[in-house]
Amino acid sequence: MTVITGRQFRANQSKYIRMAHRGERVILSSRAGYAELTPISEEDKKFDEYVSSKEFHDYAAKVKKEYEAGEGVTLRCAEDIENWFNSL
Repeated sequence: MTVITGRQFRANQSKYIRMAHRGERVILSSRAGYAELTPISEEDKKFDEYVSSKEFHDYAAKVKKEYEAGEGVTLRCAEDIENWFNSL
């Protein structure tokens, strides 16, 4: 495990990112507290790409219009959410 300061991280970002990708624990220490540098998964990348997509933004605009028109769906529990997803 390697503990570094914000200054050390800014000066050598690539080095510490490579270490994290190799599976080494890299802990960033700052006045705000501690954080661990962790690579994101392929699944996280796919989600980020989807949220940035035109398809997602078009769907969000559609849902917003439905909500503003009073056509929203009320989901009160996990079962309601599951049923709603299954109906799509």
